[in-house]
Amino acid sequence: MSRLRFLTRRALFALFATYLVVSITFGFIALTADPQLAVVAYGAAQAPPGEYYNQSEAAEQVNEAVSAYEEAYNLDEPVEKRYVTWLVNVATFDWGESLHRDRAVVAMVGEAVPKTAAYVLPAMLLSLVGGISAGVFAAYRRRSAGDYLVTGLGYLAFSVPNFLLGGLALLGLALLTAAEGRPGLPLPTEVRTVVLPALVLGGSLFAGQLRHARSEALEHFGEAFVKLLRAKGAGPVRVARHVLKNAAIPLVSLFFAELLAVLVVNIYVLEQVFRIQGLGSLSLWAIGERDLPVVLGTTMVLVFVGIAGNFLQDVAYAFLDPRVEEER
Repeated sequence: MSRLRFLTRRALFALFATYLVVSITFGFIALTADPQLAVVAYGAAQAPPGEYYNQSEAAEQVNEAVSAYEEAYNLDEPVEKRYVTWLVNVATFDWGESLHRDRAVVAMVGEAVPKTAAYVLPAMLLSLVGGISAGVFAAYRRRSAGDYLVTGLGYLAFSVPNFLLGGLALLGLALLTAAEGRPGLPLPTEVRTVVLPALVLGGSLFAGQLRHARSEALEHFGEAFVKLLRAKGAGPVRVARHVLKNAAIPLVSLFFAELLAVLVVNIYVLEQVFRIQGLGSLSLWAIGERDLPVVLGTTMVLVFVGIAGNFLQDVAYAFLDPRVEEER
């Protein structure tokens, strides 16, 4: 099939996956009890100071409060009408308001996402460029001192948990400022919220890319085309470039798969360690406060990022593999 047809099919599949996630989310909301109803009912049942309700008055007060809540959030409408409204609201980014902060969920998510992206994007670049380069170098210098040094550092970075790396980074800077006679000096915001978390997250992703790149490159360094290149006098850079072309497809696939798996867990840890008010912190706050609209908003963002990541993987695959043009 042509490249355009392949990408069109993958884009349609991404849209279908998005629609499926949104529908499942609606089913979760529509078919389960709303925990906020219990809060509303409990608050309505409490008499103001100095006043007393009999049982019938209290029941009537609760029913009125529950009815007002259901009307405000369209819970009194038929399920199919609520489903259509839900799809429209998600598509138009009308995700409701927070139950505790009286703010639009989209506005809260819009403030949190750039703070998370500020350290995630540099970490991705560091891991992709640095990890693959180091992995190919280690494979080219197999069983040399450089190979052992690079792979040893990679396994060390991969084995140490991110919360420990983050804590050690903060401790190291504190000791450095104390040694310079400036104990208690506050860190610049950019260092604490961008540089350090990017290095910690990039270290974990770097280690994974290094292992994959070294393994894939080793499979190609022994092939006939590499021997032919060396026989023609090709230098290390040219040989590595040809090896990287052949190993690019599995490396891209592994990069996106590992990236999404690592990010979903690590952003929660890193943002707690470095006190970053990003998407992970917002999601944890919403879970702790049982703020369902914010929980759903942050969850949908993570799901959309996963779907977009898979689509970008398909795009990269289409441009890296010329056989896509030849498939029928």
